[in-house]
Amino acid sequence: MKSIRSRSNVLTLFSVCALAVLLSACAPSVKVRSDTDPEANMSAYRSYDFFSQMGIEGEGYSNLLGQHFRDAISAQMDARGLAKSGSPQLQINVSIGAEEKVRVNTYQEPYLYGGYYGMGGYGHYGSPWGYGGGATRTTVHQYTEANVYIDMVDATEHKMVWQGVATFTLTEKMQGQMRETVNNTVEKVFSQFPVPNPSSG
Repeated sequence: MKSIRSRSNVLTLFSVCALAVLLSACAPSVKVRSDTDPEANMSAYRSYDFFSQMGIEGEGYSNLLGQHFRDAISAQMDARGLAKSGSPQLQINVSIGAEEKVRVNTYQEPYLYGGYYGMGGYGHYGSPWGYGGGATRTTVHQYTEANVYIDMVDATEHKMVWQGVATFTLTEKMQGQMRETVNNTVEKVFSQFPVPNPSSG
């Protein structure tokens, strides 16, 4: 009886770990990258403003989307000591690209034999987890991959000096929580900004 309980506990732990891995794999993650003009001294800039109409403020976009990005980026710039100005040294643009993709997964579906996880507490054919050869399954999942581009342009030289890019899978939940999604995305992108946020430690 003790050995059966012990194996049951191990299997329970195994199941919990497997569930944790599955959930973490399904959770939306944001990948960020950035590029800086090697000739630009980003610490020398003291003021910024946005393009009069950013890329995300064109036709087909939510009226609030542009404002959410302006607010989130302003918070990041202000925290770094840059001031919004009518005669800015940096001009900021935000644009979004989206691509429909398909993910195909093929796997063998395990199944449990009868009794306590198989004959005598173990599965057949020496399998300690009681798994046998199940049917082969294929799943097809369509998803939208979004790319958010934050561009900073030197207002005097009219050339890009920094770009931050965030790539993530767009979910219905993210679309339903637009402000939170924008804030999280901008925060992750600015984690690679050349000028650190003093308040972030």
